[in-house]
Amino acid sequence: MNPRLSPQDFAALSPLLVLLGGALFVLLVESFFASFSKRISSVLTFLTFITALVAVALAPASDNPLLTPWLHFDHLTFVFTVLFLVVGAACSLLAEAFFHRFESSCGEYNFLLISAIFGLILIGASADFLTLFLGIETLSISLYVLCGYVKKWVVSHEAALKYFLIGALATAFLLYGIALIYGAIGSTRLDQLQNYKTIASGPQSILFLSGIALVTLGLAFKAAVVPFHMWAPDVYSGAPTPVTALMAVGTKIGAFAAFVRIFLDGGLPQFDPLWHQAIAFLAYPTLIYANIVALRQVQLRRFFAYSGISHAGFLLIPVAVGTPVALSALLFYLVVYALATLGAFAVLAYLDQRSEGVMIRDLYGLFQRSPWLAGIFSFCLLTLAGIPPTAGFLAKFYIFKVAFEAHYYGLVIVGLLTTILSAYYYLRIAAVLFTQNPEEDFSKKHLWPAGIVGVASVTLLLLLSVYPTPLIEWLGV
Repeated sequence: MNPRLSPQDFAALSPLLVLLGGALFVLLVESFFASFSKRISSVLTFLTFITALVAVALAPASDNPLLTPWLHFDHLTFVFTVLFLVVGAACSLLAEAFFHRFESSCGEYNFLLISAIFGLILIGASADFLTLFLGIETLSISLYVLCGYVKKWVVSHEAALKYFLIGALATAFLLYGIALIYGAIGSTRLDQLQNYKTIASGPQSILFLSGIALVTLGLAFKAAVVPFHMWAPDVYSGAPTPVTALMAVGTKIGAFAAFVRIFLDGGLPQFDPLWHQAIAFLAYPTLIYANIVALRQVQLRRFFAYSGISHAGFLLIPVAVGTPVALSALLFYLVVYALATLGAFAVLAYLDQRSEGVMIRDLYGLFQRSPWLAGIFSFCLLTLAGIPPTAGFLAKFYIFKVAFEAHYYGLVIVGLLTTILSAYYYLRIAAVLFTQNPEEDFSKKHLWPAGIVGVASVTLLLLLSVYPTPLIEWLGV
């Protein structure tokens, strides 16, 4: 009997279907009611993400053989889907604040934002390389357009072109790697990767190992791991602030979700000691280079590019370890990093008034102008720095613990030293907020959506700092 999709299967797919329907509806409203779309587009987008979150909570699992070869319906998929939808909802609120200051069409922007989150969810749920590739490309194509979305910004043109060219190169590596893996084992399903153990030596073994190397290289580009990071600083500094927030959080989590699906969960757990050593080898320059260069940054979007590269180095540590406990540490770190980064960008949304972005000098006297903004920004910086007793300290401690137990002592030492170095530049920026030299005041009109993101992020970070156990248990996989 041929299998068919039942109502339960459609319910299992409901988060993706909600996003698909919401994206098309937003685009139709923009096409036929442009003036009305300016007022309602961001609201529709935010409601789409909230509805998708409700659908995730209610969605059953599916065991239909038409779906399970392509998508996972497990707890890890649930975790990634919730995280991506929260990121999407936050970025929609940041975009609402952005479009009140900068004249541009918001309908297409929100359509591309929903499309990017759709791609991220596919990555987190993928059970096959083809689904994974489709998710990565859906995300990437949306971001190519979003980076140069404000056509009047000359600074965005170079950023969009550079991102497109380097992103296309990374995609070529990834796709060629998938082709080599298929040639070696005859399947693109992730649960079939274990068949490599039957390949003792010869051409098939070379094909498989070459394919794994190219896939790793492609994902390293997406995660902005040194030395494949060259696109990130220029793209982050040239893109609009809400797009930079989406790249800093969504793209980072998406890249490591792909690492999880291939190498930590079901695909190739404990693949090969040489591969794990290679990942550890990538973590060293990523941690050292990013933290040193971040010291010299004065434009905050560019600063958060190097901050994100630095955190990619920390996230590589549990990938190198590769144990189930390391997976929990990775997920906890991703949640804390996402909340702290979104909270910081919520404050940048208040200060963002020109295409060049917010400079460090714009932070002078922020505490005098708005104590609550200065409090949100400083707490997010302390969290990113890993200062105790914030949740950032717990996240880094968790990662160092699993690395130490796996005898990666070199990574622990370098991670601790670079944490101290990062504390210097994070605290230096935090100190600027409390100076006595306020710049010109800024308008807070129509910026309350960004305020919601900032307050929600800090509230959740405070809860995690005091009582992280529920989240750790929920993330346990």
